Amino acid sequence: MNSPELHHNRDDLKEQLIPPGGSGGPQKTGSRKLLLITVALFTLLLCGAVGVLFFLPVQKTQVVSAPEPVEESLSPVVKTAAVEAGGSEQPKRPLTAEAEAAKQAREQVWTLKIAAEAQHISDWGGAEYQQIRERLDEADSLLNDEAFQSASEYYQTILADLQILIDSKEQRYRDALSAGHKALMDEQPEAAAGYFNRALVIKPSGTEAQLGLEQAETLAELIAAYENALSLEEQGLLEEALAQLGAIGDPGSPYKPALEARKRIQNRLNELIFDHQMNSLYSALEAQNFSSAQSSLQTLKQLGVNSQEVDQAAALLAEKQTRAEIGRLKGRAEQFSGEEQWQQALEAYEAILRLDPNLLFATAGQVAAAKRAELDRSMSNAVDHPLRLQDEGQQSAAGSLLAYAQQVEPQGPRLRSQIEALDSLLKAVRTPVAVIIESDNLTDITIYHVGRIGPVFTRKIDLKPGTYTVVGSRNGYRDVRKEIIIGADSNEYRYDIRCEEAI
Repeated sequence: MNSPELHHNRDDLKEQLIPPGGSGGPQKTGSRKLLLITVALFTLLLCGAVGVLFFLPVQKTQVVSAPEPVEESLSPVVKTAAVEAGGSEQPKRPLTAEAEAAKQAREQVWTLKIAAEAQHISDWGGAEYQQIRERLDEADSLLNDEAFQSASEYYQTILADLQILIDSKEQRYRDALSAGHKALMDEQPEAAAGYFNRALVIKPSGTEAQLGLEQAETLAELIAAYENALSLEEQGLLEEALAQLGAIGDPGSPYKPALEARKRIQNRLNELIFDHQMNSLYSALEAQNFSSAQSSLQTLKQLGVNSQEVDQAAALLAEKQTRAEIGRLKGRAEQFSGEEQWQQALEAYEAILRLDPNLLFATAGQVAAAKRAELDRSMSNAVDHPLRLQDEGQQSAAGSLLAYAQQVEPQGPRLRSQIEALDSLLKAVRTPVAVIIESDNLTDITIYHVGRIGPVFTRKIDLKPGTYTVVGSRNGYRDVRKEIIIGADSNEYRYDIRCEEAI
């Protein structure tokens, strides 16, 4: 059972339950106000009656308040309120232990709350923090209703839950990062960006979260480019589609569908290029434009597709080039043969046989050209060195050569000219030429392989063209030896032979 004194103290405490700063807390009913006014008037009359005997000093109101919050006003807290009556304040008794404990518990919650909001807990605490705020309002209501024990316990629970929420900050950051990376792996850039932004709210300086956000933005760009490339591909604009893909087709791309698309589009484009280049190659082969065909073949090899067809085209090109070269060489060989340039013709036939050793026309042409080239060299040698014909053996060989040349067919202008020249030379070397020998009639003259002339003043003898050695001798004088050359022409040959140097 409560004593009057305890009842009086509870009434005093009830009057102290007003919001911080003045009038922000819940208001009492009208009857409560009337009671307060009555009590105040009664107290004033009582003080006037006993004022002569006693003097009651006026005490100032003591205010107990919680720390000012950063973002919102504090809920109602316990403080001392003066009941104004007659211009004086009535002194109030101190708070009870339960009320003081509740007040201190609330101050602890608000201190931690202020620190948490400095860490932007309002941005990342979500529904949990909203519930804590709502529960804090409920605790303040309990305190305002003087349920001190319940309020104190409620504040302690809120304090523990708030601390747990604060302590979860790092884990929430890690969870957001993990979710962001998973979204990237799932190719969901918008979701990934949301998770990484959440991580940056928790930890604004988080480099990993910033990097993840950049990756999400890049992935979004890649997906947009990829979708645009697919549209271009559907329109048949394959080169434009590849250009749109650009770097997202690189092996390091975070968007695998782009890699697949790039490979697919490149293959399609390669097929088109292949068909075009193959048609160009065969057209060039038909026109014997081998340089253009070779260029197309090089492009086909670089594509790296349909290697078997490319090999077949390469073999056909090589064959066509060989046939064309054989045809060209054959034409040259025939041209050289017609011009009686037999050595050049021979070389052309030999070049043909190196390309294809089984060509009968080249084999026959080689044999014929070799014979005519040898004949041409022999005839030229005989005609260009007429003095050799002075030798009877050379004359005989030249005669046989001439007889062979006269039987050769066909005879072109060059061979006919050689035959005529050699025939004339042979006739000339076989026709004696008049040679006049002059001396002093004292010198005994002898011509080797011809005979002794003896001492003469003048002597005319007939000699066949050739080289001769003439020797003059005389007693008491040194011999004279002279080599004379008699040509196969109509010139007059005159030689003076005499011994004039005494011994």
